[in-house]
Order: sequence, then C-alpha cells, then structure tokens
Amino acid sequence: MKEVVDTVSFDELSESWQKNHLEKKDWNLYRRADGRLVLRRESGNGETAETPVQLACCFPWTHPQEFISLRDDKGREQKLIENLQQLDTPTRELIEDELAERNFMPRITGIEAITDEIELFHWKVIANAGPRNFLTRRSDHPRKLANGDVLIKDVSNDLYLIPNPKGLDAKSLKLLWVYLD
Repeated sequence: MKEVVDTVSFDELSESWQKNHLEKKDWNLYRRADGRLVLRRESGNGETAETPVQLACCFPWTHPQEFISLRDDKGREQKLIENLQQLDTPTRELIEDELAERNFMPRITGIEAITDEIELFHWKVIANAGPRNFLTRRSDHPRKLANGDVLIKDVSNDLYLIPNPKGLDAKSLKLLWVYLD
C-alpha cells in the first residue's frame, strides 16, 4: 500500500491553526462572586456547562506565558491554553492576575540569621513582603538558578527567591554562601 503525503505550507498551516484555535472559542472564563474562576463551555447542542477551575502553569520558570492548564477540583485538566497571547485581552488579564496571586513568591532582600535546629535550618529574612521566618530541611540546600538567582524551598513547600544574590549586603551574602553548593 502506498502512502500519500500532502505537503502544506507554513502559511496554510498557520491559517488553519488560527481558524481552529482563535476563531472558534467555545469557552470563556469568569470570576464568580466568591472569587473562584469558572470555565464556561458551550456544547454543540447549545447547552452550557460551568466548572470551577484552578490554574496550573506547566512550565512556570521557562514558559510562564504558555501551556496554562485549567483544572477542576479533582485535578483533571479541563482546558489547556497553549499561549496567553492567543487570548482576548480580558481573559488574558484574568489569567495573568490569577497566576500572579497563586504564584506569589517573596523576594528576599536581606538575611538576618540562619540557625541550626537539629534536622532543620531556621531562616530569619527580610523580604519585599516584610520580615519572614521559615524552616528548611537540612538536606534541601538553596538552589542556584541558571540566571544566577537563588531559590529556597521551605518545609511547607513555599518558595522564596533571592534575585541577584551578589547584590545582598555583606552579612547576608556571608550567611547565604555557607549553604550554597
């Protein structure tokens, strides 16, 4: 049996993709009075289904504007948004606001103390959101990111970022240096 392969130009593919993904929007997103995001979908027979959703950014560090998963309360994906730039402005702004709120990450601007407490380290820091105290496991060292920033995960899985650690004051840098690999 001989296979027939059609060749399609990039422009044709792009036009087809846009027609299927941009023009046919059978869903919308809105915020209820209680603050939850709700995905409203229209089925082919004119019925409307509404599902409360939470957002999950599939690649928050490398592609924060792409591959946003809308998940129901049981964690099942209801919709995958490939790129926020493809959305209309109100929907995009709603998603960006929700992601900013969900992904709040204090930025550490100073380290006052790091004390050893048996299997944990107790951090006393100054962050852009005010003074913070948190614990890290002895085995969870701060992680240096590719851009030079430092990421710290506490025992509650909350994340703290130290942007440009070389910009810290001398005392903070000396305390941090001991815990970096």
